[in-house]
Amino acid sequence: MSGQRSILDRAMRWVAPTAVRSFAPPPRQLSDGLWIVDRRLSLPPGLILPTRMTIMRLASGALALHSPVALDADLATALRSLGDVVAIIAPNTFHYVFAADYVAAFPAACLFAAPGLAERVPSLPAAVPLSDEAAPLWMGVLDQIVLGPVRGVSEVVFLHRPSRTLVLTDLAFNMSRIDGLRQRVAWRLFGVPPSIGPSRTARLILLRDPTLVRRFVERVSAWSFERIIVAHGEIVEHEAGAEFRRAFARYGRQTRHAGLPGC
Repeated sequence: MSGQRSILDRAMRWVAPTAVRSFAPPPRQLSDGLWIVDRRLSLPPGLILPTRMTIMRLASGALALHSPVALDADLATALRSLGDVVAIIAPNTFHYVFAADYVAAFPAACLFAAPGLAERVPSLPAAVPLSDEAAPLWMGVLDQIVLGPVRGVSEVVFLHRPSRTLVLTDLAFNMSRIDGLRQRVAWRLFGVPPSIGPSRTARLILLRDPTLVRRFVERVSAWSFERIIVAHGEIVEHEAGAEFRRAFARYGRQTRHAGLPGC
């Protein structure tokens, strides 16, 4: 496992994503108590990756930030105008790069991290490891399920109950619209699907164990959700349950015809 982690860490250092500072729209509200912040990352060799943070209001009125994006003064001000930030969530192995900036900007907030992340990234600020059990801060508002760690990679998916929104990170991409032929060809060659679904990297690492993944897909499919937020690509606003089951049909075939209420 340590060798696998070492390879992954070296790859992350080589990729070294940097924020595209010229693209910085303000938070956009999707539903009561639910916002997104869209950003772009520049990766070698000249690729542009859309990325997204999700903001969720908790029962206390405070905010949880899922998958933190690059932080600047305008975004920090916008967040403070929405409420007190009490939780910063690094939901998988890769979406931690900007977490330390939020910890510094919102010192009263608690950092939560996907299983194994704190051990793999010693420079990460002190963090509470995520599990299948909802944290007291968001109990009754957010449900969560852990997938992994598999080869040092894990992801925690969330259900925002009030808006019936499934929040994914890298488990599925939905980059169906990519500007520019070069970008489009490159992302498809790198294994990003043309519609919502797991990338080649997710299939090769996170989704390797069929039994583990089948159980995970069954549990997520049992949730009632009307929207899917992904970190990379378009948000699914229609037939979200059916879209999730289609995207992961190969891993949970027995659930694909289930008639789930609200999906």
